[in-house]
Amino acid sequence: MIIPLTNRISMAFFRPAFLFVLFPLLFCGCGPHDDHVRILGVEYSRPAGEPLKFDFVRPQGNGPFPLVVCIHGGGWRKGDRSEYAEFQSTMAGKGVATVSVQYRLAPDAKFPVQLEDIRNALQFVLTDRKRFPVDPKRVMWLGGSAGGHLALLAGFEKRDDFETRLIVNVAGPADLRTFKSLPSGDANLKKYVTRDSSELLADLLGTADRTADIYRIASPVEHLRPGGPRVLTLHGDQDDIVPISQSEALHAKLREMQVPEKLIRIPGGGHDMGAWNADERLKALIEVVDAIEAEAQK
Repeated sequence: MIIPLTNRISMAFFRPAFLFVLFPLLFCGCGPHDDHVRILGVEYSRPAGEPLKFDFVRPQGNGPFPLVVCIHGGGWRKGDRSEYAEFQSTMAGKGVATVSVQYRLAPDAKFPVQLEDIRNALQFVLTDRKRFPVDPKRVMWLGGSAGGHLALLAGFEKRDDFETRLIVNVAGPADLRTFKSLPSGDANLKKYVTRDSSELLADLLGTADRTADIYRIASPVEHLRPGGPRVLTLHGDQDDIVPISQSEALHAKLREMQVPEKLIRIPGGGHDMGAWNADERLKALIEVVDAIEAEAQK
């Protein structure tokens, strides 16, 4: 099926988890497994009367299982936790539990409530170990675009109640003070969400002033630390919505701090992960699976 360019552009921004839709076909040769334990639509919080939910999927058995927290993208104002359904099924088949989290969206909800929601969802899981038999010492984070940004922030928090082993970041903005789409990317954003990249940031952070402290606070590059978790980033080198310079700066700083890291550049790849070259996409997916399995087995 050929997806029209206009649909690919909108799907790329609103559904950055599209990269992972192919997981069942590539790694299982089948669709969702009936023997996995699915606990869907769990309400974990109700801020201002708004129910927030997550979907939890795990293998059969007693656990405890390593856990991947999945964070959807969509410019901090769109997206849905169901984007990771296929990925969750595939990971359960590999002995890994996953939770895909819904969080409050801009412009109504200003940062850092998105990060607070994700934290609260994980705490909900960790405090009911009988229902959600996961290992707090083997927590991983995965997100694309805006979800990658939030995954980086959440993953680099130093916590006593859980240990982050890995962050998988797919084209997430790393420094909001310098993040700006290229003119072609901004034009597409204006067309499909009526907001360009600078306006999306203002909606999220409550100000367009890039010198405001909130831009520093909301930038993952400001929260990196020696001894932090391993970071795997996938990024198209022709991405005009989140330029690859964001990930290059992130990984340069990780190397300075001697944090385990790997940046995979997708030749010719844009922000539309589903339209990446098939061979490059397959190699990227294998890297993700290998990284998760390596940390899960430690």
